[in-house]
Amino acid sequence: MTDPISEAREKRSGVILRAALSRDGATVERRVRNLSPRGACVDNEQDLAPGDVITVAMGSLRDLIADVMWAKPQLAGLRFRSTIDLEAARKPRATIAAAAKAGWIADMGHAYRRGS
Repeated sequence: MTDPISEAREKRSGVILRAALSRDGATVERRVRNLSPRGACVDNEQDLAPGDVITVAMGSLRDLIADVMWAKPQLAGLRFRSTIDLEAARKPRATIAAAAKAGWIADMGHAYRRGS
């Protein structure tokens, strides 16, 4: 008898991405080694265990819920609870910065700003 999980596993693409993994209020950065629309293999520093539920942010994707399916001392396999967009996962993560609302810095990109 064949295992339905291994039959359903999609082909994964080798990647080198960074992802933020969150669990129990703690967030760590990990390297993503391979990726498919339903799962990923990530570096493990022996802090992920099978059965863990984590939240993943990578690329332009946020709040992805994933189950840790297997874990070895250096790698762990994740299964996303919903299908992800691979192109969005590969995009660089945007840095979040507060926009300036007052002072000279707020006018820095203004087309009619007088030069000094």
